[in-house]
Amino acid sequence: MAVIPLPANYDDLVLSLNDTGLNHDIISLLAAQARPAILLRTTQSEEDLISLGASKIGGRPDLPRGAAWPIRPAYPDADKRAARHRKEAARLLADSIKPHSRMTPEQAQRFSLARRARADAVETEFPLAFFGQFDLSELSREKGFDATFPSDGRLLLFYDLLEQPEEFSPEASVGWRMLWDTTPVSALVRAPIPDALSSISDDDWSCVFRAAQVSTETVLTPIPPNDKSWNAFPLDDDYALEEYQEWLSQFGTPDMSGRDNHQFGGFPQTLQNGLQARCQLAANGLNCGGLDVWKTEAAKELLKSAKDWRLVLQIGVDRHAGISQPGAYYVTMREQDIAARRFDRARVTYQCD
Repeated sequence: MAVIPLPANYDDLVLSLNDTGLNHDIISLLAAQARPAILLRTTQSEEDLISLGASKIGGRPDLPRGAAWPIRPAYPDADKRAARHRKEAARLLADSIKPHSRMTPEQAQRFSLARRARADAVETEFPLAFFGQFDLSELSREKGFDATFPSDGRLLLFYDLLEQPEEFSPEASVGWRMLWDTTPVSALVRAPIPDALSSISDDDWSCVFRAAQVSTETVLTPIPPNDKSWNAFPLDDDYALEEYQEWLSQFGTPDMSGRDNHQFGGFPQTLQNGLQARCQLAANGLNCGGLDVWKTEAAKELLKSAKDWRLVLQIGVDRHAGISQPGAYYVTMREQDIAARRFDRARVTYQCD
């Protein structure tokens, strides 16, 4: 499906919404609620040509001289995670020798070895994959920059791509790191890739992305119906909801080729519902992977503040950086934590249809 760019400004947004069957009052409210965002458009580049400290997706991080590559500890629930991976490794081998198996024994052996490697990794320290760095001084020159964020330094995102920790578990939070670094560019060093990451990467799958240079463009992002601040019309208005969702679909989602999938700030284009709610519960110690927890008084009270969570970064499929996994990654924080510069409280959610 062909996609069109997000609106560049308020007038473009209203003009586009006027093509729907929504009434004038709803269109006015939707336009007023839209948030500016900065698209992060990538181009393929030799990393040596990208300046130290500049925005980029993938490659090697520019860290303060002497700083170590971020390494997560063993997961607090490593025994359960490792047991699941080893059970799956054994199942793959057993299934491959059944009649009419879709896997050859050689394929099953390869997949099983990968699962056992994941089991070993969750039980020990392991380096986080580098997703990218974002020059806030450069981003702040864009009209769509949100002044809630600092306008100096860089944000660097690291994530456990091998494990892809689930967003609904409090224990998963060791599996990512968002750093705000204000080190002068003259004191930065481009860090080498840890052997533990490069050694598990091959032509089919990699924890190491190619460096892709970033250029920026301001857009307006429409509010999605699943955002906790939604009030444009009742969600049980089937006609209005269908009209709006059909209109939203023309902009696509960040797991698609042929569009700009990375974004700083604004509203996300999510692939699943519950982004803010799950962040709120997991950040407050509640595992919300099952249904029962949502019925508790503690969860109901916490969910009253789920609207405080907002998008910091959206990272999607990128052919230049070699991010080919289906789905997208959403970095979210509470507005209060952004204002307090508590980037250690960021959460990363991976979504995939």
